[in-house]
Amino acid sequence: MLNTVKRIAALASIACATTFAASHRNGPLLLEDQTANLNDLYAFRSYEQGRSDKVVMSMSVQGFQNPDNGPSYYKFSDSVLYRFNVNNARGLDGNPDLQVDLVFQTQLRPNPTFVSYFGAMKGIDDPGIFLYQTYVVVIRNLKTNQATFFTTDANGHALSVAPPNLGPKSTPNYEQNFGQPSIFTLSNGMRVFAGPRDDAFYFDSAATFDTLNFRAPAPILTGAADTAPGPSGPVDGFAGYNISLIALEVPISFLTADGSVPTDAKAANAKVGIWASTHRQIVTVRPSPSDPIHYGNYVQVDRVGNPLTVEALIPLPVKDYWNRSDPANDQQFAKYIGDPFFASGILNGVFGLKVPPAPRNDLLGVFVPDITRIDLTIEPTAMANQNRLGPLAGDNAGWPFGGRRPIDDVVDIGFRALGGVLVPGFGVAPNTQLGDGVNSNDVPLLNRFPFHAAPHAGFKHSQAEGTNGKGQVTGQ
Repeated sequence: MLNTVKRIAALASIACATTFAASHRNGPLLLEDQTANLNDLYAFRSYEQGRSDKVVMSMSVQGFQNPDNGPSYYKFSDSVLYRFNVNNARGLDGNPDLQVDLVFQTQLRPNPTFVSYFGAMKGIDDPGIFLYQTYVVVIRNLKTNQATFFTTDANGHALSVAPPNLGPKSTPNYEQNFGQPSIFTLSNGMRVFAGPRDDAFYFDSAATFDTLNFRAPAPILTGAADTAPGPSGPVDGFAGYNISLIALEVPISFLTADGSVPTDAKAANAKVGIWASTHRQIVTVRPSPSDPIHYGNYVQVDRVGNPLTVEALIPLPVKDYWNRSDPANDQQFAKYIGDPFFASGILNGVFGLKVPPAPRNDLLGVFVPDITRIDLTIEPTAMANQNRLGPLAGDNAGWPFGGRRPIDDVVDIGFRALGGVLVPGFGVAPNTQLGDGVNSNDVPLLNRFPFHAAPHAGFKHSQAEGTNGKGQVTGQ
């Protein structure tokens, strides 16, 4: 019996490392282009009180931001176009029908210092913000070829990026003075945010990448080990780090093809598909010592639909090509997803574990095309009642049926789903117990837009209470 348990634990470890090694590093070329490197996409019906008729879309970029990495802090790139894509027609074929673009502009305000931010700043318009970023929101209806541009909010204030959280002296009461004021309501009623936030993704990445050196009780989670907030052994490798977040709140009717608010799950407009992408102009000239000059059409650099697709299912030699491809052409990658090597070659072929046979239609239906699908008829679950395992625990408002929320434990959900738990006859242990042992984010999430917690403060950052598997609540 003991040997059987060890054998199952070993094969689960190998499977987890093979299929769910998420690192926010989406391909070899993106290691050289971090401002365009997408980390995660979230899309869900809002569970903020009184706003359940809204949908939130957010993308995170440039992961693993050290909060105290001054004097030049992280920023959005002026040469990257950041895009939300919405597919609401033709049975969700991976072709966009709506696009929302954000383009940033950096102003370096004249000052005699060597820093980007200086002094005890009082708010988002403080003159001590020397590196000042604004952005344009462009809504494109691809069916009518109409584009709408927003450079200010409904009150005429420039759409500006929230500054980093330097610490209690420079950015006191961060969320009150800088975080929430950076949420802007556009003249069409939509809300938008851009700026640094805590990284809501959680996963014991270090144990995985140390050649399957998992910390107990992972990778077989039973009893209390499978309930939040989780055991003390595993370490959240993303704790204490920030990301750059772009978040947009839109009415449900904005996303549907006919502008309706569907109530019947069988209706043609009940489901939409969403993905994020980053783009650069095709030609860059560097006439040093002058600034670079960019020419030509925008071309795709990166994309993200479902969590962990490129990290887990797409082989290394194909990752860069996949990042530049469109979801509409994802059938070319079906051989990797419909017959994943970790299932057929390792779980079944080596260890004899019972897994669903190829073709894995349960996986193909989620990952081809690779778009996050959201059933707009599923009512949002109140934050206090949300379950990190989403549909696997009866909470259908989570990934993959109801989009993806910040709380969703996509590592454990995905691992178990890829093991076949949603296929009749395969929802048995240990398939239903696999996980990395990290069951919650390092700091509490917000119950309001933009839902990601305030960014970690540079002054309060340390290896003991910073990026060493922990995080601190910093002025929410």
